[in-house]
Amino acid sequence: MNRRLLLFLLLVALGATAWYLAGSRGSTTLDRPLSDFMVADTSQVDRIFIAEHNGKWVDLRRRPDGSWSLNDIYKAKKHEVDLLLRTFLRVEVKAPVPKSAEENVLRVMSASASKVEIYTGGKKPEKVWIVGHGTKDHFGTYMLLEKPGIGRSSSPFIMGMSRFTGVLNTRFHADLDTWRDTEVYAFDDVYEVAAVEMTLTGEPDASYRVEHPAPGVVRLLAPDGRALPTDTLLVKGYLLAFEQLNYEYIERNLDRRQRDSLIATPPSHVLAITARDGGTKRIKFWWKPYEGDLTAPEAVQAEHDKVRMQALVQDTLLVTVQRQMFDVVLQPREFLLP
Repeated sequence: MNRRLLLFLLLVALGATAWYLAGSRGSTTLDRPLSDFMVADTSQVDRIFIAEHNGKWVDLRRRPDGSWSLNDIYKAKKHEVDLLLRTFLRVEVKAPVPKSAEENVLRVMSASASKVEIYTGGKKPEKVWIVGHGTKDHFGTYMLLEKPGIGRSSSPFIMGMSRFTGVLNTRFHADLDTWRDTEVYAFDDVYEVAAVEMTLTGEPDASYRVEHPAPGVVRLLAPDGRALPTDTLLVKGYLLAFEQLNYEYIERNLDRRQRDSLIATPPSHVLAITARDGGTKRIKFWWKPYEGDLTAPEAVQAEHDKVRMQALVQDTLLVTVQRQMFDVVLQPREFLLP
């Protein structure tokens, strides 16, 4: 083979290699790293879109009143969104990924990373974080930065957060139930509670109604409207419990048949709260079966689970609540009498 032919074949091979490398990097990949992950003014962040590699996603949008919506349907947990905003502000580069490890890190990220789009008012995100896995020592998280209109960084970084030790990737998930606000009742001012109606199924003598017609004025009534002796301090303390009540988690452990069967069963308690604006929320509660030591004699087994109950909120959402929070608002009438 003569020298001209060898040179020609070498040039063809080099050209093919260059074309392949250029294509595999993608047209938006830069030939330099980007490391300015921080969002200096998080008050301008009005949307956060998180997409996982498995196709799940959540869309968080700031509302005019400062709360956040979840997928334009639900209210998002404020403290979870606040945690993201603090992360945007306090994120910092701990170290670049060594060149010797870069290929392996990018390979793992390509199969498992989440994409986090951060919007600050425009239709395009200001920054896009590609959030990968944690480092082996659990002190850092691999991330790539992409800036629309500029491109994606060519190199990942090990990222951390000031005044925090641990990984950051667990914050950027698309679990809808975890993002969904768990509020059952919330009143900034207890005067917003106009009336409470507590019905214990099959126990009319234990059921009651509390009316709150004016600030500082409360009345305790029987279900038939008959006035009952009222300990004003006890009843006011009862109303204070409605300032903030949350469920623990959405019940996903029951199959459809078990769920339908439970909802068809008469509830143990029905709690109706009427707000000052006239709106009423009605919640049904069911005892959970005792799940302790079933081998113990029945005489020492509790009648119900001592820690949790199940409840139907927002008309159709079956949830689990902690009795530590709800026992005070589900108590029978005798505990409110003088």
